[in-house]
Amino acid sequence: MKSGTNWLGSLLSSHEAISVVGEFHWDEVVSAFNNSLKQLPVYQSEDAKENARFNFEEMVRKTVESYAEPTATLIGERTPTTIIPIPIRNVPHISILRDGRDVLVSRAFHLYNNPETTRLFDRIPEMNEMLQKFRSDPWYFQKHPEDLLCHQEMVRDSIRFWSEHLERDELAVSLYPKLKIKFVRYEDLHRDVSQERKKLFEFLDVDPSKSSKILGHLKPGFKKERPSEFLRKGSVGDWTNYFTEQNKDWFKEYAGKQLIQYGYETSFDW
Repeated sequence: MKSGTNWLGSLLSSHEAISVVGEFHWDEVVSAFNNSLKQLPVYQSEDAKENARFNFEEMVRKTVESYAEPTATLIGERTPTTIIPIPIRNVPHISILRDGRDVLVSRAFHLYNNPETTRLFDRIPEMNEMLQKFRSDPWYFQKHPEDLLCHQEMVRDSIRFWSEHLERDELAVSLYPKLKIKFVRYEDLHRDVSQERKKLFEFLDVDPSKSSKILGHLKPGFKKERPSEFLRKGSVGDWTNYFTEQNKDWFKEYAGKQLIQYGYETSFDW
């Protein structure tokens, strides 16, 4: 979440053979289904398990396909979740990675724009006070950048979300070594969107020349920031505009190792 999944989906759909549609959030459904396969007596035999799995995957395929462009030969969806649990086996997966500090800032704006999506506003009364200021003035946090990430529980919650996502995708690679997975960095897409899109098409075995030009919403970021919009800014390094020294300490404590592990920093000295 907040790592460019909508942009990535649009870039993929710019190819004449590809249609990436919607967020279906199969993860909870798949987890419950997997538990049923393990626990219910009706699925004791391997044949029963495989038959149920096949029918489940067919349901997923047909559901997603019903939303796709009718001319597409390669269909996908863009739920911003981890690779596992896997809704359909043996199909390509693309995972986008973004600097967790930028994810934190982007998610904070998302929460203030969509307070109904979290219980943090119930647990942290001070966030409600900040919410009213933001609603009165959408540019409040640009004028008072130190206030965006001043609540430690919200910051910790968001950092944990990012860190656990990385760990689960690493686990997917370990558990399913034959699964076709492509990792792409948000920052690489910004730096050279044309070349990175070409690599993605090659990964999916489609001809890169059969795609549209990178114009309009396919370009990196936005010319003007839109603090009250779902697609707000789309920039790289925006965290430097909002992080206080306290925010840096919190991030280093909760996920500083991941920043180094994934090449966003070389040490804790930032």
